[in-house]
Amino acid sequence: MFRSFLQRFRRDERGNYAMLMALVTVPVALAGGMAVDLAAISSRQAQLQQAMDTAALAIAREGEGLSDAEAHRIAQRFLEANFDPRYANIKIARKGPRVEVAADARAGLTFGKLLGYEDWEVSAASAADLAYTNYEIALVLDTTGSMAGGKLAAMKDAVIGLIDTMSAQVKGKDKLKFAVVPFANFVNVGPHFGPDFKKNGKIMNKTGAEWLDLKGKADFPQVELKKNLSRFELFQHLGERWAGCVETRYADGKAAHDVEDTEPTKSDKASLFVPAFSIDEPEEDGFSNSYIKSDADPLDNSAPGQAKKLLKYGVTEVLDPVNPALEWLKPATKMSGGKGPNKDCVTQPIMPLNNDFGAIKKKVKSLEANGTTNIMEGVAWGMRVLSPHEPFTEGRDRKEIGVEKIMIVLTDGSNVFGNKSHKLGSSYSSHGYLVDGRIGISAGSSSDTNKLMNAKTMKACDNAKAQNMIVYTIRLEEPDVKTGMMLKDCASSSAHFFDAPSRSQLDEVFGKIRDRVVRLRIAS
Repeated sequence: MFRSFLQRFRRDERGNYAMLMALVTVPVALAGGMAVDLAAISSRQAQLQQAMDTAALAIAREGEGLSDAEAHRIAQRFLEANFDPRYANIKIARKGPRVEVAADARAGLTFGKLLGYEDWEVSAASAADLAYTNYEIALVLDTTGSMAGGKLAAMKDAVIGLIDTMSAQVKGKDKLKFAVVPFANFVNVGPHFGPDFKKNGKIMNKTGAEWLDLKGKADFPQVELKKNLSRFELFQHLGERWAGCVETRYADGKAAHDVEDTEPTKSDKASLFVPAFSIDEPEEDGFSNSYIKSDADPLDNSAPGQAKKLLKYGVTEVLDPVNPALEWLKPATKMSGGKGPNKDCVTQPIMPLNNDFGAIKKKVKSLEANGTTNIMEGVAWGMRVLSPHEPFTEGRDRKEIGVEKIMIVLTDGSNVFGNKSHKLGSSYSSHGYLVDGRIGISAGSSSDTNKLMNAKTMKACDNAKAQNMIVYTIRLEEPDVKTGMMLKDCASSSAHFFDAPSRSQLDEVFGKIRDRVVRLRIAS
C-alpha cells in the first residue's frame, strides 16, 4: 500500500512533490552547514591541543629553575608556531617537575551565523613531566694538545651548560649521574688505585686495586721490560709515584680485552690493567725520554742485552730454575729535565659516576690540553665507567628497568699512533711501541696505524652499543673524512652524530643532545 502511495505521489502533477522537497531541503542544508562548522571546531580544538602539548613539554624540559615569566614566553612562542595566539587565554601551573598548561579560544563559524552564533569556544589543557628514568652519562672528552685555547674553553662551557640544564630538570636522589673521562694518548684511572709499599720496596699485601696488574703477571709483547717485573715496584725503586695511566689491554687472540668491557679477574691475567711506564729511551736523535745514563739497546734480546736493559733500572735477575726472583740494586745515574717513567701520562684522572654536580663542573673546568689522540681508549673507558663491575662499580645493572646509559664522545682529531722513523717505530703509546706489534703490525705508516686504530675504535663502539648504551659522537673542527665516517658509524644512529665545523656550535649541539636524552611525557 505504501509503495503504491509513493508511486501516485511521483505521478501527481499538482506540485505537491516540489513543495515537500523544498521544505525538506532547508533542514538538510542546515545540517550540512552544521557539519562543516563542527569540523572547523574540531580542527581548531586539535590545533589548540597540539599547541598545549608542545608548550607543556617545552616548559617541562627547562626544569624547575625556569622563571614563571620565561615559562609564559615559551608557551607564547609555541602558540605562535602552532596556533593563533590572538584568541588564546594562556594559564600555566607548575609544581615541581610537573607543568600544566591550559588555554581557551574561539573558533569562527560559517553556517552557525544563520542561527545567531558568530563563533564557538574551544579549550584545551595539557600536563607534562619527566618520565621515570635514571640517567647515567659518560662525558668522554678529548683533551689532546690540539684542543688548547678556544676549543677547550668552548667544550667546557657547553658541557657545563649540559650539566646545569639537566640537573635542573632531573630531580630525585641518584636519578642523574655524570662521569668524566678525559682522553688523549692514555686514559688515567687515578693514582689512588696504586698499592702501598713495605720498607724493602715490595708491595704491601692487600693494597692496590685487584684489577691492576700489581705483580707484572700479564704476558704481552714489551720492548724492554718483561713479565714478572712489577711496574709498581719499579716506580717505587726509581723514587717516583705512578701517575695513574694504564696501557691498553692486549688482545691475545683468546679475547679482545682491548676493546671490551670484560671484568678483570686474577684468573685471567690478560684481563688485568697494566700501569703505563715510559721506558728510558736511547740517547739518540728522535727519542725524547732518555732519563738514565745507559747505552742499553731496547731491541737487544740476547741474554746479556736483556740483563743490561734491566740493570740500568737497578734490577738484576736471579736465575734460579726453582724459584726465579728479581733483586734490586741501585739504578744507574738518573738524568734530570722532567723526563721519567711518568712522562707520557699527561691526561687527568677519570671521575666516576656521581651526582655531585658542583664537583663535576669543577672537574670539567680543570681539564687541560696535552698529548695525542686515541679515541678508542676514550670509548673503551666510557663503556667501563657505565658498567656495574670493576674497575668502576658506580653504574647500575644494565638489565635494570628505567636506566638510560649514555656516552657522549667529543673529539677534534683523528686517531694518532705516533709513528716515528727511529728503530722503535713510534713514540710510547697505550699500545706500547709500534715494534711491539700489539696493534696488529710491528711496522708501517701513520696511515696504516690510523686505519687499525679506527677499526679498534669501531669495535669498542659496537661493544658499547651491544650493551644498550646510547652513543652520541661529536666531531669538532676536524675535516678528516675517515674520522667523520667512523664517528658517524660509532654513534647509535646518524641522528646521534653531530658535525661541528665551528666551536661556536657546541652549545647548540649539547642542547640538542639534552633534548634527545631527557625523556618527557604528556601526563594528561
